[in-house]
Amino acid sequence: MTWDLHVAEAETLLESSRIPSSLEIITLIKRINPTRLQLPEADRERGYRIKGALQNLLLEQYGEAFCLVPLAWSTEIVLIKHSVLPSVDACHAVVGALSEKALRTVAEPVESSPSKLPPKKKAKPLDPYPKDALRQAQQLLEKFEYCQAEELLSSIRIENSCALPSLLAAATLLMEEIGAYGTVIEMLLSQPKAVLKDTSVREILALAYYRNGMIPEARALFDALPAAVLQKNSLCAYAEISFKDGSLTHAYRLLEEAGSKEGFVAMLAPLKKEIEETMLAEAHTWLQSAQEALSRDLLAQAESLSLEALARYPALPKAREMVAKVKARREAEELAALWERLETSEQGAPRLDLLETLLNRDTKHKEKIARLLAAEKAAMKKELVHSRLQELREETAQERWPKCYHIIDWLSRQSDHAGSYRDACALSPNFSVLHNNRRLQKVAGKTAREAWLRWVQARSALQAGRREGCLELMEGVREYFEHYPEFAEEYRNLLGWEQESARSEIADLLQQVEGDADPLRVCTLFNRVRKKMTILPEEEKIAYKKIMQDRMALVMPGPTEEEFANAYHCALLFGNVEAAAYFREMVSDTDRLEQVEKDVSELMKLEAAPMTLTFSDDIPIDLASQSPLRCLGSTNRHIFLVDDKGDMIMADLEEMTATRFTSILDRMSLVDALPAQGIFLFRTYDDSFFARAELSSGKGAITALFDAPSGLLMKDGTKVNNIYLSSERATDYYLNTSEKEGTAPATMGRQRLRSKNGMVDAIQINDEPRIYSWRLSSNPDKFIIGATDETRICAKNLTLDVAMAMTPDIWEVDEANGHIYYFYIHMLKRVDFDFDNYVEFPDSGGCFFFRDYHRMLGLCPATNTIHLALRDKSALYDYSANKLSEPFSADTIVSTRPARKWYCFHYDRDAGELKLRDVTEEVFKILEWKTVPFKMGRTWSDKEYQELHNLLYFGYSSEDNPESSVSSQEGEDGFGDTARVAM
Repeated sequence: MTWDLHVAEAETLLESSRIPSSLEIITLIKRINPTRLQLPEADRERGYRIKGALQNLLLEQYGEAFCLVPLAWSTEIVLIKHSVLPSVDACHAVVGALSEKALRTVAEPVESSPSKLPPKKKAKPLDPYPKDALRQAQQLLEKFEYCQAEELLSSIRIENSCALPSLLAAATLLMEEIGAYGTVIEMLLSQPKAVLKDTSVREILALAYYRNGMIPEARALFDALPAAVLQKNSLCAYAEISFKDGSLTHAYRLLEEAGSKEGFVAMLAPLKKEIEETMLAEAHTWLQSAQEALSRDLLAQAESLSLEALARYPALPKAREMVAKVKARREAEELAALWERLETSEQGAPRLDLLETLLNRDTKHKEKIARLLAAEKAAMKKELVHSRLQELREETAQERWPKCYHIIDWLSRQSDHAGSYRDACALSPNFSVLHNNRRLQKVAGKTAREAWLRWVQARSALQAGRREGCLELMEGVREYFEHYPEFAEEYRNLLGWEQESARSEIADLLQQVEGDADPLRVCTLFNRVRKKMTILPEEEKIAYKKIMQDRMALVMPGPTEEEFANAYHCALLFGNVEAAAYFREMVSDTDRLEQVEKDVSELMKLEAAPMTLTFSDDIPIDLASQSPLRCLGSTNRHIFLVDDKGDMIMADLEEMTATRFTSILDRMSLVDALPAQGIFLFRTYDDSFFARAELSSGKGAITALFDAPSGLLMKDGTKVNNIYLSSERATDYYLNTSEKEGTAPATMGRQRLRSKNGMVDAIQINDEPRIYSWRLSSNPDKFIIGATDETRICAKNLTLDVAMAMTPDIWEVDEANGHIYYFYIHMLKRVDFDFDNYVEFPDSGGCFFFRDYHRMLGLCPATNTIHLALRDKSALYDYSANKLSEPFSADTIVSTRPARKWYCFHYDRDAGELKLRDVTEEVFKILEWKTVPFKMGRTWSDKEYQELHNLLYFGYSSEDNPESSVSSQEGEDGFGDTARVAM
């Protein structure tokens, strides 16, 4: 019977009202005892639970015949032993698991049989020198003084494991040379409990029990010891006990383990032979029953019996053949049943499931099944496409356009049904602009849907005769649909109507201006004219501007030439080319013009000197010395450095060029960039002064200089937290501003230099006093904007694309791969730009310590490393393994953003040469890495805290005040992380 059957029998007995005999209960206890069996955890728990119930039943009914013998090394575990028959036991039990009735009924323990253990001698004092006693005993044995040697060895007592080798040697002498097994037991049991817990001591004690005939005690000890640590003779003893208990498989495994160990044990070969013969005899009995079952076509029974035969004797070929034969017949029958079901199955998911099952199981007909499977999928796909097309017709008739878009979008991705996609787009003129619209396919799905819905809204309004607001809607989506005739014609007609309307209104406004000498009313009317003329052709705009200028000259005195000269100076500094051209025409004094241009050119002077940029593996890796260059920042292709002369070096890793730029501007740091256009925004002089530059290989120019308060006409108390370039207009900037002390909500918006109209497309989030922002992309402009418990991805006009309920803590933006790295709760995570696909880095908890004081200079997705800086030191952190490198000198390693590689460099100013060396892999070898420790919920000792502080703060002590070091490098405007430019 198998273990499962034994368990079932035991459960039946426990549920029965019949009181079984003690022998029946003990037999079941030994058969279901899971100690020696290799069982799943659930079965082991079940076995121990039933074993405990049987032991309670035994003691509650027959407790007066049994006693509880506690183990020497643990009083919580007892052996249930017969009081009169010492060879009869009911295995070990945990005292706490026995019922109150069982403990009350059980008899008091009796002394061991005098034949087993020698009479107890008077306790002797501890021998302070076990080694001396062992040496004297060996000398006595050489003289054949066995009694004296036994007495001397039995007196050895030790207090701890330091003298354990002497104790083990003494026990071995008593057992192997003298044969005093009882003395060995007495000597070992008299040792302290701490000594008795040692595995080697318990093994010798178990062997002594076995040789002394005390099988239950030996069995209990062997059961508690791992077989792998037992010596060869102990394994053989344990195997004989298991064999006599009827556990043939366990006994055989023990002998197999013994055979792999060195040494010779005489009983091994005959015992193994006897066990194999017994196992083979039992196996043949099961095999014969299996053959009879197979002859009667009882496949399940035949297989079960064959497996029982193999369990008894694994090396039985006929049993294996029987199992294989049964499996083959069953598989053939099941396959035949599957093919029959396939013949009668209807088209659809059930038939598809049958074919996939057959594909995995019927290896002989794989090609045929694959063809049937492909045909079934094609038929289902065709039916689904037809169903979606019919659904689209119904939704179109009901003018439920959002659902229509989803259906067409799905059909556009079915490349094997291009005809159906074409038919769908022909169902309505509204759908024609969606057919193969490559421009729309490049943007996010939500953006594409909203753009199309705005077009449908405008078209529906036009068809209803409502033109108001339609032009704005169509202007907003023109970039996506202007190449489609349906859109182009509607847009052209609408623009024509709107232009005619604007001309008419402008004419009326100009008519009102005639004869009016009030400058305020004239300015008000002209402002209305400017708003109306935005949709007119450029030549008409210029004509109307000239009319307004001439009229304004009549009603109010114009600026003086000096005022125009100052305005010209200001326009040149701000990079407003159109305004500068206008103001220049207003100044007739050529000397004054030359002076203005000379003053501005001196400020914007930028000399460029080409350099040689190469990669070399011969550069020595020196991370300890002070770097000759300081890093100003980086983009996804550029690295900006500055030398000790104040010259800026730009390395373009895409074009493999380097250029040194010389300027009078000082303390420059990179704030934002449009890398593809070669346009960069630097902070210079102080926290509020900015320089816009256009740089490329071998040449460059500063195109704008401005300070934020005056250039952006900011009111007192307004602070610029972040500033970004606009990829569409040179004089436009995206601003993230807040008010001092949080007296008003923070704002993110777009503003033009010297514009009195203030911010456009401005947004606020839940009246929060601080908004966090990062550039997501530069073509087109997209940003991550967020506040407490809210993060948004916004387009160039700051309209919402995607939102997520979390406080943003962005560490890096990888535009090329569409990934955002951010810290959330207790780990670093990665998500795509749609906030859909997440990847967690569970071993990145060290990032928690780096959020406040450290500067994050780069993140390398390829190696899962982050470049951190604190004051004059840097380090790398492996966020996939929670390991921090030893600190090294700041700016000795540089990279792009995000980092594709880590580089060290060699700079030769005189030779005009910059050499880079890829050290991405070397840093793992040349730097020492340590795991960042965590002790969540535990108190740190002073020593542990100091070690952690030294590790995290790169060796700076608490007196060095890392907080002040950060604040000294970071201005109050929030631009402190100069290298943190997310491109």
